[in-house]
Amino acid sequence: MRTGTLPDVRPISDLRQNMAEVMESIDTENRPVILTKHGRGRYVLLSIEEYNRNAALDMLHKAIDEGIADIEAGRVSDFREFARQFREEIKNGTV
Repeated sequence: MRTGTLPDVRPISDLRQNMAEVMESIDTENRPVILTKHGRGRYVLLSIEEYNRNAALDMLHKAIDEGIADIEAGRVSDFREFARQFREEIKNGTV
């Protein structure tokens, strides 16, 4: 969910009774719908675009965390040496 976008909260019975309206709401208002069951949040419906955006952000955050962990663990290398080795691997066809 994008920052500042409040979800629409509805009971799950709304989905059963008004599926087209709920789906239209997701598309036109560009915000997810939280479905409640027995008064508690249970499911989230969102557009595929929003899902893909969230998945991409998750991957980015994981890559950043891995990079920070590598730096903290000393798993770093000089860029010039990396570039030299990479060019050599390309030249040898091993990449």
